Amino acid sequence: MSRLSLPYSLALFPILSLLLSPAAWAQEKDSAARPASPTFFVTRSLTHEQLIPYLKAARPELVQIGNYGAMFHGYVDDPKSTGYPMNLPVAGEQACLAYQRDLNQQVHALGLKVIGHFRLVKAMGDWEEQSGFVEYYNKRWPTDLLGPKPSPHLIDLLQRNAAGEPIQTGRYNHAQLAFCLSSPPAQQMFKQMLKVAIETGVDGVNTNFNYNLGCACPHCQRSFKKWLKEHHSAEEIQAKLGVADLETHTFERLPATIPGYPDAAEATELDWLAARWSAEHFKQQFDAIFIDYGRTLKPDLLVGTWNHLSHVGLKEERAFLPITLWGRGEDFFWYSGGAAFVGKNLNLSEKKAGDAWLSLLYLRELADGKPFIMGKYEPNRMAVTMAEGYAVGGMGMGRYMRFEDPLGFERLAQYTNFRHRLKRLYGNITPYADAGLVLPRQSVLQRHPESLDTFRELGQALLNRQVLLDVIDDEKLEAARLQRYPALILPQVSALSDAQLAMLRDYAAQGGQLLAVGDVGQLDEQGKPRTTGPFAKTTRFDAADLEAAADAIQKRLQQDGASHITSPWTVRTAAYTQPGRVILHLVNFDLEDLPEGQKPVRGPAAEQIRDVQKVPVRLRLPAGTKAARVLLHTPEEEKSTSVPFEMADDHAVFVVPQLHAYAVCEVELAP
Repeated sequence: MSRLSLPYSLALFPILSLLLSPAAWAQEKDSAARPASPTFFVTRSLTHEQLIPYLKAARPELVQIGNYGAMFHGYVDDPKSTGYPMNLPVAGEQACLAYQRDLNQQVHALGLKVIGHFRLVKAMGDWEEQSGFVEYYNKRWPTDLLGPKPSPHLIDLLQRNAAGEPIQTGRYNHAQLAFCLSSPPAQQMFKQMLKVAIETGVDGVNTNFNYNLGCACPHCQRSFKKWLKEHHSAEEIQAKLGVADLETHTFERLPATIPGYPDAAEATELDWLAARWSAEHFKQQFDAIFIDYGRTLKPDLLVGTWNHLSHVGLKEERAFLPITLWGRGEDFFWYSGGAAFVGKNLNLSEKKAGDAWLSLLYLRELADGKPFIMGKYEPNRMAVTMAEGYAVGGMGMGRYMRFEDPLGFERLAQYTNFRHRLKRLYGNITPYADAGLVLPRQSVLQRHPESLDTFRELGQALLNRQVLLDVIDDEKLEAARLQRYPALILPQVSALSDAQLAMLRDYAAQGGQLLAVGDVGQLDEQGKPRTTGPFAKTTRFDAADLEAAADAIQKRLQQDGASHITSPWTVRTAAYTQPGRVILHLVNFDLEDLPEGQKPVRGPAAEQIRDVQKVPVRLRLPAGTKAARVLLHTPEEEKSTSVPFEMADDHAVFVVPQLHAYAVCEVELAP
């Protein structure tokens, strides 16, 4: 089969409703093995003639189409709404809802599920000019569609400063206002808008603009004071904030910005406390609308959130959310990478492959077995972006899925069908790695953002060396889980509890390798300094030169029997175990050089991948096992091929003859 040919028929998925139900994911929560993520598709091109043919060809299990929420309702009557940024199929509130309802029915007829894009906090509007949503609310509010106004006064719904003035912002060359989820009238409005989305036929919603712009309205003042009293004594509040009488005090500002992270050098106690409160409070109000209320309307409603991570960024929306609340009750996670992986950040001469691999490993860890996806804003590289998403256990590609382009259509359908064809290799999998890379989330929460910098830079350097990594959140360290890793890498993991230190000592005493980069464990989990050294058996590496540290760590791991994949630095690797097999994924981010004098092109035609010839693999197998057969699977070939191999100690040794964009090596183990 040629590289760009693909099958255009695929059976429907009768177990889809079970696979994607909230209950199904909850059952998997405590298991190391992960169910197969659904395949995913997103587009704003709802009127394109190739949309339904594409869905028939690729059969993505989740289809994100259509707009809902306050920005939709307030802007849809504007003739400009059919252009950027919303790209609505038609202007007019009732006409657009009817169009989306009909399209949702067509998608359901294919046996697929529909996710609606619910724009949450922001809406187009100018308070001073009384335009946009202001005019919609005051003069055109459709009671037949949305019921009575939740308040006679729009300002009761808006994020405001302490003086009571609406917080005015802007984007897309439009003035914008923001709604406050602390406001009961705003909550009621969003509940009614969610009801409209469900009645239009969505199976779930993906919310974005999950923001707090520093609202200091009376609702937020009351909530913040309540939170302070629950977490701190009156004496602590006075010492930290200088507030003697909390009940009568009005905060002149509530620096509770989501997304955001205080300037560690300049921040006050109010900044840190407000950040923690805001994260917890937003999640509680979000749950009240979309989970608690939404599932009274539709018990199997799928709920996802569209947040922003960039390249393992510091200021992501959930940065201050306790791990016990991270994603609680939600079904899938979308994170945007913005420009972190394109433009100047895709430059092979500077060792920038434009890969989101480390960010995806971060999401895989925090998602706790639930589906996830990275929106990379990648308009060109359909193949490697789909491959990358699948290889790390996610749903594929988010944003700019260029099915409108014939080549984009072919590649996207080809890779989605490959994922369907090999679904057995993507479910019931457990990440398999030569080292666990510890995510220093506790350190970041304790005002040490430099720890995340070390994690990011070291992690990327190790990926460039094809080290098989799994990310482990420090809040989720468990003795049983640590036994899965021959080594743990601790990149400036400053804040650890006494119990966590004891666990790491036990791990080292049982033969595990502790590889520390920079200071580790010098603080307790509350950020208080320790006076004694944390470890007896730790190999330390200098954080001042992370490339040298990565070289030394790779050498140390291979001396101890780690896997070794010999390839250019542009290749990324991930591995998993299933009963009776080990599965190795290889993704190649290399690109051909443009011929001299040729201008760059945009779109799927720009993805001219430079193939890698003969990739030697020395894959560590689980102790006491041997390989019985090695099969090679690629999207370009419908049939797998058998690869010669030999055993050397506990390793399967073989050569992948050619790597285009994506290859999956299935190592069957002898009984």
